[in-house]
Amino acid sequence: MNNILISELSPDFLIQGFGLHQDDNQTYVGKTGGKDIQLLTSIDNLKSDQPDIKIFSVGFAEASHNFRPGDVLMTGSDDLLDRAFQAMDEIEQRGVVVSLTPSQDSTYLYLSKEPMNPFVQEWKRQKISFLCLWMVDPIESEGQAKLVTILRKVITTEKSNDKK
Repeated sequence: MNNILISELSPDFLIQGFGLHQDDNQTYVGKTGGKDIQLLTSIDNLKSDQPDIKIFSVGFAEASHNFRPGDVLMTGSDDLLDRAFQAMDEIEQRGVVVSLTPSQDSTYLYLSKEPMNPFVQEWKRQKISFLCLWMVDPIESEGQAKLVTILRKVITTEKSNDKK
């Protein structure tokens, strides 16, 4: 199982938070809870044809009338969204599910992240498990620590139907 991390932010907090190290290919890799993790410096480096991958993307969003500083906005596949909500409940973090495409469905708030939308649509089409988390500005060290905590809990939590 490959867990792929992608960050719009400086990846230092992910490298430290997950204890990643550079391998022979100068790629940051590591393990958390027995799960392999790889950090990609750019979404363009992602090869989504790898079997059995989970993609975790983190970044930032601007505050607006819908989103408060410190909120975590997210979109993803249902299995990982469920885990993210559980993780956020445990650390009392407010999470908001968003859509990257404007929708008539009022249960989803729209977040404008044009560069991410084609990737997300492709992951959905390929039925790849993915989770995108965006922290509403400003993102300080406490916010970065929360993102690492949420990701760590999501990656290490297995549901009974995940086990093969």
